[in-house]
Amino acid sequence: MSKRVFLNLEQRIEVLRQYENGKSARKLAELFNCGRTQINKVIKEKDSILKEYEDFKFCGVKRMRHEKYVDINEAVLEWFKTVRAKKIPASGPMIHHKAKEHADLLGIENLSDSNGWLDRFRIRNNITCLSLCGEVADVDPSSREYWQERLPLLLAGYNDKDIFNMYETALFFSLFVQ
Repeated sequence: MSKRVFLNLEQRIEVLRQYENGKSARKLAELFNCGRTQINKVIKEKDSILKEYEDFKFCGVKRMRHEKYVDINEAVLEWFKTVRAKKIPASGPMIHHKAKEHADLLGIENLSDSNGWLDRFRIRNNITCLSLCGEVADVDPSSREYWQERLPLLLAGYNDKDIFNMYETALFFSLFVQ
């Protein structure tokens, strides 16, 4: 029994080009080392494959799987973008909870509780859960003014080489503990 071969989107486009140039399905199956059934399926689904290629939606993906809950995914993605624009961290459970809320609003009861949906959502939308940085956006202006006046008084008895940020403190602590 031979190993099953899946053609990615670029290979499917090449199959369609060569088929239009007059090659038979049997010759294409030999050329791409796959079955004639798969070649015939590519030819049959020509319109959808060309549309996906124009959108670059499934570039490099071997199987084209369409989203099951497009409305929920779009709503959660919009929520995520607004939350991140406000510099509010959004964790995986928060994203999943928001998806459940939208599913309840739309009357969808069988939304999966697994982490699979969340993982695929992150991959589809290129979301990474990194810590938010940006000291300027995180500080209240009135608090900043207070500390600009007070900080020189607190640091008056220390040399500049002995003053560290918090992330530097952890680094030096780990160096000296070992």
